[in-house]
Amino acid sequence: MTNDELLLRLAQTLKKVIGPAVSAEYPKTQAFMAAVVLEKVGRELAAARSHAAANAAAVAALVAALGRDTGGVPLAVASAIAAVGAKGDDAALSQLVAAMYSARAELGADRFNAMLGRIRLTLRAGIDRRMEYAA
Repeated sequence: MTNDELLLRLAQTLKKVIGPAVSAEYPKTQAFMAAVVLEKVGRELAAARSHAAANAAAVAALVAALGRDTGGVPLAVASAIAAVGAKGDDAALSQLVAAMYSARAELGADRFNAMLGRIRLTLRAGIDRRMEYAA
């Protein structure tokens, strides 16, 4: 049994066996709320592997998109794009955005907005994946 299956089984036990067997309202509510938390964590664990793969693919696509036309891109921005490709984490993305804002005038408004828009799409997709198990 996997960790996510164990958590979901515990949640069902709390909901269907323990919660109904408790007569006092406060402990009954606590049992049901614990079940909700366990279900959420179980769904999060179940999705973790596929979400990690999707995040890696999204970052690779982002780096490929941003790296297509690096002519005239300030060195700090090009280095930050390379760091995103190497690290693939949120900290590297944050450093890229900071480098872009520092070089905003050099990038020009159109290029800056296009790059930032592409980064936002990647970040939004990550948020949407995390929201799958929050609902």
